[in-house]
Amino acid sequence: MPSRRQRALLVRLLLDPGRVVSADALVDSAWDADDQPIEPRGALQTQISRLRTGLQEAGAVLETSPPGYRLNVTPQFVDASVFERLLSGARDLVDTVPETALEQYNQALGMWRGHAYAEFAESFARPEAIRLEQLRLSATEDRIRLLLLLGETGLAVAEADALTTAEPLREGAHALLMRALAEAGRQGEALAVYQRIHKRLVDELGTEPTEDLQALHVRILRQEDTQPAEGARTPGPRSDQNLTPVPSTLSSFIGRENEMQAVVSALAAARVVSIVGTGGVGKSRLAIECAPHLPGAARVWVELAALRDPADVPQAFLDALGLSNPSGDPPLEILVTALRMRDIVLIVDNCEHVVDEVAATISTVIRTCPGVRVIATSRERLAIDGEHVVRLEPLPLTNGNGGTGEAPAVRLFLDRLGEAGYMADQRDPAIQRLAHLVSRRLDGLPLALELTAAHASALGLDYVAETANLFDLGTGRRTEQESHQSLRAVLAWSYNLLTSDEQRLLRRLAVFPGWFPASWCEAVCADEALPAGRIGALLAALVEKSLVVRLPRPAAGGRSHGLLETVKSFAKEELTAREMQELRRAHARFTVAWTETTARTIGSSDDKELSLIAAAVHDLRAARAWAHENDTDLAVRLSAALHRYASELRGDFEMLSWAEAATELPGFTERPLYRIVLASAVTAAIMRGDSETAARRAAEAVAALPVSDPQASIAYGSLVHAAGVTGDFGEEIRANRRAWQASRIAQDPVGETLAATWLAIDLNSQGNHEGAQRWLVRSQAAADRSPSLIPHAIFLAAHGWCSYDEAYEKATASLMRMREDALSIGAPFVAGYALLYWVALEGQRPENVQDLDVFRQALTSWQNVGNRTGIGTVLLNLIPVMTWRQQDEVSVALYTTVNNSGRFLPGLTPDPDTVDHAVAVSTKRLGMEAESTSQRWKDAGMDSALQMALDAIDREKP
Repeated sequence: MPSRRQRALLVRLLLDPGRVVSADALVDSAWDADDQPIEPRGALQTQISRLRTGLQEAGAVLETSPPGYRLNVTPQFVDASVFERLLSGARDLVDTVPETALEQYNQALGMWRGHAYAEFAESFARPEAIRLEQLRLSATEDRIRLLLLLGETGLAVAEADALTTAEPLREGAHALLMRALAEAGRQGEALAVYQRIHKRLVDELGTEPTEDLQALHVRILRQEDTQPAEGARTPGPRSDQNLTPVPSTLSSFIGRENEMQAVVSALAAARVVSIVGTGGVGKSRLAIECAPHLPGAARVWVELAALRDPADVPQAFLDALGLSNPSGDPPLEILVTALRMRDIVLIVDNCEHVVDEVAATISTVIRTCPGVRVIATSRERLAIDGEHVVRLEPLPLTNGNGGTGEAPAVRLFLDRLGEAGYMADQRDPAIQRLAHLVSRRLDGLPLALELTAAHASALGLDYVAETANLFDLGTGRRTEQESHQSLRAVLAWSYNLLTSDEQRLLRRLAVFPGWFPASWCEAVCADEALPAGRIGALLAALVEKSLVVRLPRPAAGGRSHGLLETVKSFAKEELTAREMQELRRAHARFTVAWTETTARTIGSSDDKELSLIAAAVHDLRAARAWAHENDTDLAVRLSAALHRYASELRGDFEMLSWAEAATELPGFTERPLYRIVLASAVTAAIMRGDSETAARRAAEAVAALPVSDPQASIAYGSLVHAAGVTGDFGEEIRANRRAWQASRIAQDPVGETLAATWLAIDLNSQGNHEGAQRWLVRSQAAADRSPSLIPHAIFLAAHGWCSYDEAYEKATASLMRMREDALSIGAPFVAGYALLYWVALEGQRPENVQDLDVFRQALTSWQNVGNRTGIGTVLLNLIPVMTWRQQDEVSVALYTTVNNSGRFLPGLTPDPDTVDHAVAVSTKRLGMEAESTSQRWKDAGMDSALQMALDAIDREKP
């Protein structure tokens, strides 16, 4: 037998089964205030250890869980849980199987052997003991009603008499006894019961009986039917006919099947489910669609949109339940009394503007009314115990396979177009394209899509999709609530609920063009009016209120937050022109400084930082746009910082074009880093196939530049590339030597490896194998001094090229490793060169080429980065292979196109005699067709040649 202290600990743990109870709370429960042990924690551990042994034998687990202990038990272990489950089941069966319901009432009430938690009912267990006692009394009354319903009048009289004796002031019990006596033909005794309770209430409490009891007295006097109105068999509001029903809908429900299942499943496990999301995302509609699938005998719609005074929230619940309050008692008390014994689901819509009061009301109802469940729709969660949150996102803009035609957002828009009378074939690709454009502009927000669709028949779909100000298009439905009559109204409703600082931060977040790290907010958005220390909490509040989106798994660089485009557009409109200009300046300056810091890690052990630059492309574009308009120095710094990333590792033509544009800015050559920007402009010209511009820019970059200058290695590197495309090997080797010297002085192992690698390749191509080996050793030594994979990948290029004469397998293995290493760190330009060297090797041995897949990979690699010179080089290497495979028309066409374009790297192409011989063989075999083929392809562009080559490679697949 457990001691009293162990019993006290067990009861305290059972009051919160499955939850952690603090050690202090347990000590207070087991020991009186004047009887506290000297070492309470030690004494508690001793008692817990003894209790745990007994509980294990009973199948319960008592866990230590800081700051206290948790009792994990199944519901069957706790009598109170079993009683409440039996009681709920009995009430569900009253109207359908009353005999079975009576059995369950008997079983539930038969569990009682005295007062709940009797030993501790007047101390720490008092609130729960009172609650259970009230449930028992209500269950007893319910059972008596059921006996009357089943015609067991005599038994009902006996039970009601016993109850009134035990509870002499309980009016409900006296009403049941009066009914039972009247139905048994004992009207006199029934009237005597009324006189007795009337006198007792007046004498002891100074009150009159309730109106219901008085009305029953009058009916007995008149010998009328004493049966209450239909629906009163189950205690609660008057009649379900007075409940506010869930609204019905006429339009189709699209794209929310998974979310509906999530809500229904959540409400089966939790008693409060909040559907949370931004304005217009479809929270109310989802709740309506879920209603028929929810548990509970009744479902009530509680609409709060029109509520202005938060104090009116409990009254709004009463109104939805059809309840009046003639007594003037606090509405919340009336609400709890009405719902205490109800099996009902409350669907509470539009909670966000009175969320604190709604949370308090629902928390009280759930705590005291065990049969009530709640679905709440809000733009932020209620933040109460037991709440399960289902976050509703905009409808997807793509289908499950990544396409767009059957995307849920597009399907909804097209459906509403049809409802609005827009007569068009919805399968038409043009209609599909416009529908997707509208859906994307509106972020897939269902309400916004419906508002816009309503106007398409009047304004035209093309105008709505490409021109119209979608914020101001009205609903076209006179019954819509004011806050839903336009997209602007939806967003303004949410915006106006924010504090002034939350509004200020939301406006400023519009400066970010895409996803952003939370840490960037402080750097860009903070000022005297909005201190950096407050921004974290404000950002969290905006996430809670569904105005800022937070990714569950942050993207590269912690890019975890963003604004929907609709919210961003609204926030921008709330900014003044001056505010926007200041924000753009702050964003540009921060982004450039961040890029400079991040780019310095290239070539270190933090090469993974390359992915951060790729992820920041939208911010880089915005910073570039502002800098090119307002600040030449900032524009030059940005392109200089991006040089190695864009020019040497990624082959990012867009970023390289920024460098070209920067060279035209006023005062460009007066900026300290202008030579590095010129080097990027050289790479851009080479990628376009403009060798003349590349050579001119490279000459400008190295003019009067000593190798000791910090920019020398990059500047002379650009001269190397320019000389390579013009075929000036002497100049290429001289420039490479200077680049190598400059890199050694600057202690730049990446630049040193690059220069040594190109020297090894150039010398090997000219037949100087001994010199190539010397530079190959230097390339490897430089790479070995670096913790980065980048120089190692570059070295492998030289190793592969220079190993070809020894063993084909050794060479291709090195190039494959180079490609894999480069791709692993996000350097596709380096990876592309691995493939380029590989096809250059293959082009020298066309009769031995077994698989053309490496040519396909090389072409698509350069196509992806927009390097037309790289494409031309691959195509020129493909010509001898196509001739050998007797695809003569392809061979002649490629020769005509590539030679006319001049876009190739001479050092990485077959010997001209080899190419000429291959074309001569194909021309001879074609005969008269050779001339017509050349004529057809004389003016064809590189894109056409590329596609022809890819098709030819596909035809050669085994």
